[in-house]
Parts: sequence; structure tokens; C-alpha cells
Amino acid sequence: MTASPSESLRDPLAAFMAGAFVAETRRPVPLVSTAFAVSIDAGLAVVETTRRFHNVEDESIEATITFPVPVHAVLFSLKARIGERLLTARAESRAVARQTYETAVERGQSAVLHEELLRGVHMLSVAHVPPGADIEVIAQWAMTVSLVGEGGTLRIPLTVGDIYGRSALPEFDALVHGGPMQAAELAVRCADGEVELVGGHLEKGRAFVPLNAPIDLRIAVWSPRVLTGRAADGREVTLLVEWPPARDRAIDVAILVDRSGSMNERCSASGRTTKHDAVIEGLAAMAGHLGERDAVDLWEFDETLSHVGSTREIPRAARASDAVHQTSQARLIALADRLTPPNGGTEISQALAGLVQQSTMRDILLITDGKSHALPVQALAGAGRRITVVLVGEDSLEARVGYLAALTGGDIFVAAGAGLRDAMVAALATVRRPHEVPVLTAGFPQRIWAHRGGAMLTAEWRPAAAPIVDEPVEGRAVAAFAAALTLPCLESGPATALAVAEGLVTHLTSLVLVDEDGAVRNEIPAVRKVALPTPRTFSFPVAAVAAPAAAVRREAPLHRTKSVGVSRSAPATAGQPSMPRSDAVIMRTISAAEREARTRALLEARRDAEESSRRRASEEVRMSAAEMAAPPRRSSVDPVPLLDLSAIGRTIDWDRAPNDLLVGDLSRLDRRTARLIENAAALPELTAYARSLGISPVTLVVALLAHAAKGASRSALRIANALLGAAHPANVERVKAMLCLS
Repeated sequence: MTASPSESLRDPLAAFMAGAFVAETRRPVPLVSTAFAVSIDAGLAVVETTRRFHNVEDESIEATITFPVPVHAVLFSLKARIGERLLTARAESRAVARQTYETAVERGQSAVLHEELLRGVHMLSVAHVPPGADIEVIAQWAMTVSLVGEGGTLRIPLTVGDIYGRSALPEFDALVHGGPMQAAELAVRCADGEVELVGGHLEKGRAFVPLNAPIDLRIAVWSPRVLTGRAADGREVTLLVEWPPARDRAIDVAILVDRSGSMNERCSASGRTTKHDAVIEGLAAMAGHLGERDAVDLWEFDETLSHVGSTREIPRAARASDAVHQTSQARLIALADRLTPPNGGTEISQALAGLVQQSTMRDILLITDGKSHALPVQALAGAGRRITVVLVGEDSLEARVGYLAALTGGDIFVAAGAGLRDAMVAALATVRRPHEVPVLTAGFPQRIWAHRGGAMLTAEWRPAAAPIVDEPVEGRAVAAFAAALTLPCLESGPATALAVAEGLVTHLTSLVLVDEDGAVRNEIPAVRKVALPTPRTFSFPVAAVAAPAAAVRREAPLHRTKSVGVSRSAPATAGQPSMPRSDAVIMRTISAAEREARTRALLEARRDAEESSRRRASEEVRMSAAEMAAPPRRSSVDPVPLLDLSAIGRTIDWDRAPNDLLVGDLSRLDRRTARLIENAAALPELTAYARSLGISPVTLVVALLAHAAKGASRSALRIANALLGAAHPANVERVKAMLCLS
């Protein structure tokens, strides 16, 4: 029996049963439960996320999930419960951590990797979850609250809608939405008093929350206090989060308002106000905090940049005696009324570049939902302007714009609904403080201060008065967060060493663990990417839950165009949203006898490949039998194409059944694709090369197709490495060219 949506929200198991399959697919979702435990003390929040992955399939899987996090969050702990054992991850440089993980995958060991793909976008990979087994992953991150209004706010982002433009991330790492709606258990503890769950209700600090909207918490009142922790080198570290001193510095700011199509979506699920309308209301609230010395230029953008006007200009239609137009406040309100309705794409990059060229304002305040990949952060950061960001809406994305704000010395505020007005006012207040940019230092600083979310943060390090035997989580969080504050001030080498010592996930380091004592799987894990739920404010209707057994296969969803007032479907193009949704797959049940036979074939194939590699290392191979296995000779003549398979690799779902493909089993491919592979395998040149490698011709063609597709699929990469790892790279490219795969 399928649980109802209301039952799903109350019971995580019911949520799993109701959404056991990704919408529009027959592929099980390995993420079966999620829980958040939030602890807030003196302005520092520690968030513990527990995800349980369960494998209901009959082969080993790798579960991966890419998800948004606050750009200033510092992930400092990762553990995994495998059976009765609790394993702890260690920090390594990004490349080393990925290699550690991939080596474990190749050996058939269970492993977990947590990496930062972009500032504000993380990826969790859990390899070799055995059939019928669970792996529970516990991660902890810390960040300070934002000071908005009279108290503090904290947002835990959980999903993102369509994103304009093409992502720089490979397809297997990209953010994906369209998954089933599930719920998570939330527990909140605050040392400073009551906490409000915006849009919900906490019962004794607990609630169930849907995963298709962010968790927004509001702390009414709190008092600054010094928090203490212990750094990795044994020193005592303190952190103080406090209200910054009031400034009366005149404002000289260009406000850039997003008017792209996505700004016509609802700002929050609790009201019908659009993001764009909420921004206009927020500008009116900001106007009340302007002084006569303050100057504001108002701009708007979608695919083009337009200047709306300036508070330094009195409208021509106004009479000189009309006092209402004589104040900066009134002029900003009048300018806000001239903003045009949303339409088009989100060309943030072009808008910011154009604004830098056309405006002399020293500060830029960007108001957007952030859902654009078109943002070259490093280039814009070099323009010398401070960029502060206000993110609008439940499905906003901090990743690019938040990183840009951090690099330029600006700040970032995230809000939806009624909270947007306070966030915009708080952002305006931060523009009054002097412009500060982190300065690189030769050594580790003893004291550092920064501004985050309207708060002033101060961290200090001093020799410890006494040893700490067992450091509590809060102390570890203080040390980790303080260390992260120093990273922008350090060169790459010292910054990496510090992040490794403190166990941080950063753009330089990742956290990885390997189950050295667990059972070994003699197969490549089938990749199961977990799609995020579609945001509840998403304007295009999607099915939240698909019934597992009785589901009727439908066409895969197309990308929604980003235009105002229109709900239509169209194939994705360079000017349309690029965020993919999950694809349709039909699964085939494998008998125990078939699995045993396939495992034997896989082991034999690996032994044959290893023996062939050793033989090639000790013997000279003649061209008549397999000249292509020898080091290539220089030639000005390119290999003659024998067959065009260039379009085939893109049609293969490499994640579906990688072990079938690894041993040349084409039974799960469509008949046309299988026939083309078999035709290529019959070519004499391919047969000779396959013999030299010790694999079948069909397996060789699969390996060459996988090699060509390795940039788009990690399963294809693993298949290619397993079958062609000992082959000379130039020879591989030469044979690929014969099939038009280079």
C-alpha cells in the first residue's frame, strides 16, 4: 500500500515507501532517510546531517548526491556507520582524496567521499553499498547566523530549481532535481532562547520538514559571548560573534535587480508574492534607511542591462516645489516603481561586467535568486568593486554569487517572503562599513576578524592553559570555523596544510574514508545519483511521487524555458535552464546463477588482463599479431575510419549495469546499439588489438566507447580504466579514431 503525502511527512519510512522510485523512472532511490540536528550557541550554528543509504537492488551500488550548502559553511567532520562499526574520515588534498576513493572502488571496498565541487555546492559519494545493506553517513558543518532585524537567522538550503546556462561541472557531478518528495527529522537546540521554524512549528525543538524547501530558523534574541575551542596544533582558539559598530559613512551604491523569468516565481510557499514584487517592497523598506548624503543608482537585468535611474536625479515631471521628490527616500521608491516585469534569461556575468564599465559607484548590491551558471567569479572579482548579494526565494543558489561576494569583501544575505525586507535593509547597512579585502600573510595569523551576514567575527589563537582530553563538538566547530576564516589570507600550500590538519572540506581538501576491514565486492558499483526534490515554489508542475510497482513509464521531462507567464516544454539550449532531471531506466532482475556466472567471468577477465599486461611488459609483441600493442611509431597518416560509432556512446546508460558491459554482455542495450558494437568487433584490426590486450573484441569496443564517454560518466571512466588501464594511450586513441571516437 502506498502512503499518502501527509503520512510521508510524519514518518520517514512512509516517505521512503511513498517515494521509493525517482519520478518518471523505475530506478530505486537509495537515500531512504535524512535527519538534521542543529545546535546554536552565541551566534555559531553547528548542523549535523545524517543520511541513510539503503540498497534494494541485487548488485553493489554507488550512491551520489550533489546538494547546495551555505557558501560560508565549514564542513569539519564526516563519519560512516557500516554494520556495527563507526568509521571516521580523514582530510586529504582534493586530488589525493579522489584517488584514495577511486582506488577503494576499484578494490571493491566500501568508501565515502565528501568534496566541495564549487563554493556552495558539495557532493557526497558512497561506494559499494552491498545488496540489502545500509550505510549511514553523518556530516557536521558550522557557520555563523546572519544578523537581520533584531535577531539572527539561519538557512539550511535543501534543493535548487532550474539554473540558467551551462554548468562548468561534469554531468555526473551536476546538481539534479526531479526526485521524489521526502521528509527529514529536524531537532533544534539553542542556548540563547527560543527558535522559530519559519513556515512551520517546533514541538519541543523537533519537527518533520519537507526536503523540497529550505529550513529557515529565526533566533529572536541572543547575547554575544566568547566561544572556545582547540586548534589541531593544541592552541586555544576563541570566536566572538557580535553586532558591528554603527557607521555613518555615506552610501555610494549601484543596486542591480534581477528581472529574469525565474523572478516571476513565488518568493515562498506561504504567499503568492513573486520574487520580483518582494524585491520592490524591499526597496521601499531600504528607502527608509537612506540619508541625504547617500547616493543610489538603480539598474535591472535579464539578458541585457538597463539603467533605471539615480536618487541624485529629480524626475523631470516633478515640479521643483514638489517636496515629495526632494528626498533620496522618495526618489528610490519612485525608481522602484519603474522596474519592468520579469522576462528572459539570467545573464549575471554580462550585467555585472556592463555595470562595472558604466558606473563609477564603489559598491554594487546585487539582488537575485542566483540561479545562473554564467558567472566568471575570478574575472569579476578583479574589477575592484565590492559586491554584496541579497538572494531571493526558497530555491535560490548561493554558489557563484556568494563566492563572488566573499572574494570582493562583500556580504551575502538569503531570505524569502516577509524576511526579504529585513535582509535587504541589513545588506544596505553593511555597505556603510569600509571596504576591506583579505591580505595574504607569510605566517599563520594570531588574530583575525571578518564580517559575515551583518555580524562582526573575531577569532584569536593563544597557547592552551591546560590539555583537553575529549574535545566536544562545539569546540571542534569553533576551531574549524576560525581556521576557515584564515584560509583566504594564506598561500595555497599553507592553506592546504591547515585544512588537512583541521579536517576541513574546502576547494583544496576533501574528507574520505575507506572500510579496510569490510567485505570486498568483485564488481564495479552501479552509480545511482540521488536527485534533489523539485522546489515547492517551482512554477512548472511536476509529479512529486511515482508509485513503485504500478507506475506507467512516461516520457522523460523536458527542460522548462525561462520566460515569464508561460509554462511550456522545449529541448534545452544554451540559452535555457541546464539543470538536469532524472532519466528513465527499466531494471532487469538477475538470478543468483546468472550473478555467480557474471562474477566468475569478471574475475577471469581481470586475471586475463593482468596476465596480458605482465606478458607485454616482458615480451616483445610483433606487428603481425598485435603491432598496435607496441609503442606507436610516428606517422603523418591518420588512421582510416572503418566505422562511425561516434553517436553510440551517448545513447548508453553506463550507470545502469556497468558489470554487464565490463564482460561484454550487451543484453541490456537496445538491439541497434548492440548490433553496431558487434559489427565493429568483427573488424580484423579490432580483433587483433583485442587479442593483444587479452580481452574479447566485443569487450574492446565497449571499452573504447567507455573511454570516449568518460568525461560524462564516472561509470564509463571506471570501465575504461579496468579494461584499458595497461594499454598505451596513443594506441587507444589510434583505435578510437578507426571508430570515429577521437
